[in-house]
Amino acid sequence: MIEYPTTILNTSNESWYERHGFNLGVMAIIWVFLALIAFNVVGGLVGVIAALFLVDDPTNVDAIMQVLSEQTTVFLWINTTGQITVFALGSLLVTRLAAEPGARRRFLRLQINSDTHKYILWAIILTIFAYPTVIFLGWLNAFLPVPGWMAEMQQSMDEMIAKLLGSENILWLGLFHIGLVPSICEEIMYRGYVQRSLEKSWGIWTAIIVSGLIFGAYHLQITRILPLAALGMLFAYITYVSNSLIPAMVAHLVNNGGQIILNTIYPEMLDQELNADTDLPWVLILPGVVILISLISIFHKRYLASTPSSLPNTPE
Repeated sequence: MIEYPTTILNTSNESWYERHGFNLGVMAIIWVFLALIAFNVVGGLVGVIAALFLVDDPTNVDAIMQVLSEQTTVFLWINTTGQITVFALGSLLVTRLAAEPGARRRFLRLQINSDTHKYILWAIILTIFAYPTVIFLGWLNAFLPVPGWMAEMQQSMDEMIAKLLGSENILWLGLFHIGLVPSICEEIMYRGYVQRSLEKSWGIWTAIIVSGLIFGAYHLQITRILPLAALGMLFAYITYVSNSLIPAMVAHLVNNGGQIILNTIYPEMLDQELNADTDLPWVLILPGVVILISLISIFHKRYLASTPSSLPNTPE
């Protein structure tokens, strides 16, 4: 009798998703939707609980809504609670299903390497010099058609943000709640879990583009989706090249924190609206775009040209 060799598949190094036939990229996109819902649920619960202690009549819905709209600290803690519990802790939990056993930190790139400090410096430089490009993309975004209800929602959000940033003692509160917390929590979710999952399923360039677009759309600011998506792609590229989440966290902090500081020093910036009729300082914008492209090119060549086999063109 002829005996045929048998092959035993070793699945001990596969993630839970892989062992059960789930596509990591698809599951990451599903998590984004679930996280957005959970974020609003958690924020709503925290807001209502906080408002109950701040109003005389807990059954007065109008009084509760007024408190939520007027109390800057309450609004900030609503956002921070959702960021920490859903975006950070929730993504860390879901990563256990997507990462190989014992490799959760490596999966998220939540690590400091010997050259991480160099990439942190590059991340800061690129983020600062990206500002003219962000303004330009925001201006282009103004030409996109926006449904009336979205425009009204955006206007309400802008008014709320302007009121928030214009309040007293916002600098340190803003740096913590709007700068530090999102730079950690959102990076764990988008450049950590989501990007890595897309990367393993469809390759690095798809992961960079799609995760950037998701990052831009998640903010629910349709009039700013182009600049937000571009920043998301820049942070994603920095994360991949550095093989660490830390440089993108620093870049995110520089971007958000820088806006808080500028708005505190120049409060008149809150009244400036970027639309199709805005006359941009092209003498600064166009050179700024060219400089950013040049810096990215130098960054790419300096750190990748010496190792062409590791260029981001195939899935891991």
